Amino acid sequence: MAPPFGLQITFYLFLAGVASGSALVACATVHRADARAFATGKRCLLLTIIAMALGILCLISDLANPRDFILILTQANPHSAIAWGARIVLAFTLMAVFCWSLYRTKTRGSASRGERLALWILQLLALAVAIYPGFVLWQAEGVDLWNRWSMVPMLGFSGLHAGLAAGFLCSLGHRTAMPIGLLAVERMVLAALLVFACYFLIESGPWHHAMAYWALFLGAVLPIIILAKKPENAGILTGCCALAGSFLLRAWLIQDGQHLFF
Repeated sequence: MAPPFGLQITFYLFLAGVASGSALVACATVHRADARAFATGKRCLLLTIIAMALGILCLISDLANPRDFILILTQANPHSAIAWGARIVLAFTLMAVFCWSLYRTKTRGSASRGERLALWILQLLALAVAIYPGFVLWQAEGVDLWNRWSMVPMLGFSGLHAGLAAGFLCSLGHRTAMPIGLLAVERMVLAALLVFACYFLIESGPWHHAMAYWALFLGAVLPIIILAKKPENAGILTGCCALAGSFLLRAWLIQDGQHLFF
C-alpha cells in the first residue's frame, strides 16, 4: 500500500511555513518609514505570495484528481481539519495578494487605518497557516510518530522560524532593517522550537531519528552557535540553516511517519 503523502506534501508543508513567517516580517516592516525596512516588507509580501502559490500547486499535484481541491473547499465535511486547512490557506494567499496590491506602487512605508487592519488580518492568517499543518498530521490515526500534541507547536515554531529567516534574507543581509522587536521575536521562536523539538524527540523515542537530529542541528543549534559568534554574514548563514533544517524536519516527519505504517 502506497503512503498517502508524497514528496509534494513535504514541499507544501515547508512552503506554508516559509510563507507564514515571511508574512509576519512583511507586516512588521512594510509600513515603516525606513527605506530598507519598507523594501524588505515588499519583498516579503511577494515571497509570501510566491511560496503559497507553489505550495498550493504542490498540494493539488499530490491529489489523485486536481478537481478534488475544489471539492475540499466547497463540499468537504465542515468538521474536517483538512478542509478548514485548505480554506485558511486560500484566504491567507488572497489576503497576501490584497496587501501586496496596497503597497505595490508605493515608494515609502506608510499605513492608513484600513491598511493596518489588512496587515493585522494577514498576521492572524499567517499564524493559522503556521499552526494547522501540525494539527492535521496530529489527527492522523494509526501513524504513531504523528500522534503527539507536541508536534503542533514544533511544526508551528519551525515554520515561523524558517519564514522569519527567509524574511531576513529578503533584507539582503541588512539586519538593521528589521525592527528590534522582530529580532527579539526571532530569538524567542528559535528557543521555543528547540524546546518543543527536544521534547518531541524524547517523547517519540530518541534513538531512531538520525534525520531529525540533523534537522534540529541545522535549524536550531547551528543558528544559535552562529549568532553567538556574530560574524558579518550571520543573518545569511542563520537564514540558510533555518530553511534547510525546516525542510529536513518535514521530510523526516513525512518519510518516517509513514514508513512504519505503510
